[in-house]
Amino acid sequence: MPTPAGGRSLGRVFVGLIHEPLWDPEDEVPAPQRRSLPRGLWKPLAWLALWLWLFVLAAIVAGVFGAFGGYLVVLVAVALGAWRLDRWCARQYWGGLREWHG
Repeated sequence: MPTPAGGRSLGRVFVGLIHEPLWDPEDEVPAPQRRSLPRGLWKPLAWLALWLWLFVLAAIVAGVFGAFGGYLVVLVAVALGAWRLDRWCARQYWGGLREWHG
C-alpha cells in the first residue's frame, strides 16, 4: 500500500483490549488514609508539653504549699525527663561505638 510520502506501509493493524473476568481483583484496594501528623511526631511533642507543664506546676505548688512542695514537683519533672532520655538512648544502636578502634 503506497503512502502519500512515497514509502511503504505494512497494512492495517488492529489493536484491541481483551476483557477477562478471571483477572479482575475481587475487591478494590482502599485508598490510604491521611494522617494529620507524621507517625511518631506527636509523642515527643506531648512529652515536651508535659515536661514544661510540670515546671509551671512547680511554681504554682511552691506558692500554695511552700518551697519544699515545688522542689518535689521539680524533682519529679527532672526524673521523668531523665527516664524518657534513658528510654530513647536504650533504643539507639550503640554497638558501632564499641567496634571503632581509633
